[in-house]
Amino acid sequence: MTAPAPERAAPPVSGRPYRASPSTLLACVGLVLSTVAGGVVVSASYGSAVTLLAVLAACSVVSVVVALVLRSRHSALRTVLTGVPLPLASVVAAAAWVPGEGDGVLRGAGEALLHSGARILTSTAPTPLTVDTLALPLLATWLTGTATALAWRAERRALALLPGLVLLVGAVVLNGPAAPPGFTAIGLLGVAAVLIMSARPASRTHSGVGSPSLGIQVDQRPAGPSPVRDGVITGLICVLTATMAVLGGPALLAGWSAEPGDPRAVLTPPMDPQEALNPLSYLPGWAAEPDEHLLTVESDQPVDLRWVALSDFTGTTWLPESGYRSADQVLPAPVPPPPGADGDVTARISVGEDLPGSWAPVVGAPRRVGLDSLGYDALTGTVVTRDGTVAGRDYEVVGTVADWSGVDLSRSSPPVGDVYELYRELPPGAPPILDEVVSAIAAEGDYHHRARAIAEYLRDSHTFDPETPGGHGYAHIDALLAAPGGQGGSGTSEQFASAFALLTRAAGLPSRVAVGFAPGTERDEGEYEVRTGDAHAWGEVYFDGLGWVPYNVTPGGRDEGGADETPESAQAPDEPEAGELDSGSETESDGQAAPDRQDTTEGLWAVAASGGALTLVLLIPVLRLARRARRLSAGTPTDRVLGAWRELREALRMGAADLDTGATVTETVTAARALVPDTAPSSGLDHLARAVNSTGFGGGVGVDAPAAEEAARAVRDHQRAVRRARPRFRRLTWWFDPRPLFWRDGPSRRRRGRR
Repeated sequence: MTAPAPERAAPPVSGRPYRASPSTLLACVGLVLSTVAGGVVVSASYGSAVTLLAVLAACSVVSVVVALVLRSRHSALRTVLTGVPLPLASVVAAAAWVPGEGDGVLRGAGEALLHSGARILTSTAPTPLTVDTLALPLLATWLTGTATALAWRAERRALALLPGLVLLVGAVVLNGPAAPPGFTAIGLLGVAAVLIMSARPASRTHSGVGSPSLGIQVDQRPAGPSPVRDGVITGLICVLTATMAVLGGPALLAGWSAEPGDPRAVLTPPMDPQEALNPLSYLPGWAAEPDEHLLTVESDQPVDLRWVALSDFTGTTWLPESGYRSADQVLPAPVPPPPGADGDVTARISVGEDLPGSWAPVVGAPRRVGLDSLGYDALTGTVVTRDGTVAGRDYEVVGTVADWSGVDLSRSSPPVGDVYELYRELPPGAPPILDEVVSAIAAEGDYHHRARAIAEYLRDSHTFDPETPGGHGYAHIDALLAAPGGQGGSGTSEQFASAFALLTRAAGLPSRVAVGFAPGTERDEGEYEVRTGDAHAWGEVYFDGLGWVPYNVTPGGRDEGGADETPESAQAPDEPEAGELDSGSETESDGQAAPDRQDTTEGLWAVAASGGALTLVLLIPVLRLARRARRLSAGTPTDRVLGAWRELREALRMGAADLDTGATVTETVTAARALVPDTAPSSGLDHLARAVNSTGFGGGVGVDAPAAEEAARAVRDHQRAVRRARPRFRRLTWWFDPRPLFWRDGPSRRRRGRR
């Protein structure tokens, strides 16, 4: 007779359906929660989070129920293949409900199936809800629900948790830094683990005595308390893990500055509007004819509008970013947040027919833009329309406007990282005047004072002339600039913004050119007309922790050109007050308390970590002794005999006995005797061997309560003898070894019984 268990009987492929017992219903709830946990995480990064979560929750329920019903009639492979048309039909329905890039329902569904992952990674979070961004989460949820149901139906309860965990991890990775922490999803997965481990599929009928497949299920656990015990243990582990995370997590991560990776950085967005390559080229013509209508703004207060930012300089022209990602109307929060912002500003914009390009004017750092089919570049804050020009459109925009008054820039510094090197690049052919000016006025001092010195040089040594011909390349800037102390040339905001960006780059500062519109002229209460003369350009420098700081670089725009060339938001930050410079002492005094708080935090973390580790260590012998007590005292006499047999084989494994998995009862007992001294009592093992043979081949005849007690006593004596024969360290740590808790405890393979 063999020690291992026989193989399970194959599930029926025909006949009456699998009945939904209470255990099955309990498991269904756990399987659905395990599947939907990933949907909770991924939906948080979508603009229509509630809608997507409802769709994925419904998909979770249907996939689990369909898989369980089909599995009761068919094999696992047929179950998967039979259920595939349902999610595919759902994608087709989604193509009709929320169309994507493809034309038509069927073509749109086909493109979504092929390119859903790429469409998600080339969009801006919050991700817009279209069939292109819905297909991948929908199919992943369906496959997860099917896999969890099949694993549970095959009595692999722990394995049934793996698909949901994989989906959850995949959703977290896909979201990157865009979504909030998935505490709710982790909680759902913990509840699902308890429910799944507490429920077991209905027992299957095995062959009886005389069947060709006769074997002994020595590893079969008692049907009563086993699932409940597994559920309780799983719940305790979840509670312990959650407690350690709550107590120790904040302390552990308090000084951790690492950011999650963003998978969206891997793919280059395909959008590249070509209608108007260079917005700066329009400024000279608009400055020469300043009274042409461009757009109307309705707002409670005058607002400056951003149009586009340009960071790529070729030597002859500035170009806007080309990496626009598809976006929902709700846009991600700016990072870092604009300093000094006092809530969001709302404006309604009616664009005239003469505004070129697809760039949409916005307020500050845009948070919501009421246009369909948007593209967004988070690095520049530029919004574009993906389905044509912006001319003739009406939309509402909500944005966060920075207030630079009182911001102490003298303590700021440029960022470090390869991503900002683009904003320091100067192509070959730079005129010598750039280095000459920088060496004279911006060679020393902090970075803000260098940028401010350059801005003051441009304003004080040059003049504004709206009639200046257009152009902002190296040749034009070389003709404009003069050595410090001399009188420079004339130009429009186009030339001065370009000159500022080139000079600050020569000084090593990351900079760019921005184009936008002043608030315009108030026609009625709360209604402003923005004309061509309100268009302007300014320079911006990036400071770590503050973002892009605007600088007023155009001299005398209002007096000479009839339009305010520099908006309030683009004014150079004021000179820091003495109180602001002295505020460093407060910072230092505040910093004196920081070490104490840090020490306290580290102390709390040390206590939490030590307590958690000690609890885990003490929990191991408690669980092992409780399991041995259940095996040797719970259930029928035959259950207890088989429990004693499992304890014996477990002791052999811990004692490093050389025993094949298909060893007979006699071979197993012989190996057990070899682990202990000859003087150790071993007659009880012969009694255990007879009881096991009687259970497997005699229908349990003669196996009564006294026989079960004798078998239990024999195993306890043998375990004690094995422990005493082990080295001191192994003897002292015997009950603290966690490995037996993870060794398979249920029926596994089928083998012919051999005596």
